[in-house]
Amino acid sequence: MTWWKLGALVLFAVALASGQVLFKLAAQSIKGPINFDIHSLLQIALNPYLLLGVAIYGFATLWWVSLLRSIDLSKAYLVIAVALVLVPLAGTFLFREPFTARLIFGMIIILAGLAVALW
Repeated sequence: MTWWKLGALVLFAVALASGQVLFKLAAQSIKGPINFDIHSLLQIALNPYLLLGVAIYGFATLWWVSLLRSIDLSKAYLVIAVALVLVPLAGTFLFREPFTARLIFGMIIILAGLAVALW
């Protein structure tokens, strides 16, 4: 796999992680209880964080299809595991979620597995 393809896949993983951060921001910005009434549904559907997250996911989906034209799925899908490291890091630094030794160990295992699989 070329460096360009690897970089494109890592950027794709960053896009996925960004979408997840935006979904979390959307969840935090919703006020009051959520019911299945028109007010609640509009509050969710018109949430700017959610709309941006969905837009990023939509763009990323089109990009993914484009990437798969020249990259094997078996290799490409492994690289997006980087998102499994980026999202917990974002949770820790942006949302002050706990950063435990177990989390660090899990992320190391993911990255080590990625390195072995791509070697």
